Amino acid sequence: MEDEVEEVLESFDELEEAVKKIEDHIKKIGKFPLKQLSNSIAPLESAKLHGSLAFALDSLFFMYLKTQGVSTKDHPIKKELDRIKKYIRKIENASKKEEPTGRRIDKKAAARFIQSGMGGKRKF
Repeated sequence: MEDEVEEVLESFDELEEAVKKIEDHIKKIGKFPLKQLSNSIAPLESAKLHGSLAFALDSLFFMYLKTQGVSTKDHPIKKELDRIKKYIRKIENASKKEEPTGRRIDKKAAARFIQSGMGGKRKF
């Protein structure tokens, strides 16, 4: 019984540390107005920021409800979290499409351009 109590107390300590870390991160983000922060980064990065913040806040609310003994099975927060996850997947897919593909240089064509630019006098 005593071991179980110690295990629960350790879990509470770990939870408290995690909450403090979350608070620190939120304080850092809260130093700048969201609109200013959003305008200072690329649109895709802004979408990632908004998606992450929405998911973090709703997750915290979900955890709060759980700690208060509220059933979250049919609670609207569950649908909201699913909706946010769907948008995060869309953002991830958009960021994958935006990544540059490897470009190849046609060395023979480049040599022809250079040669014609130099009056055809040099051969590479």
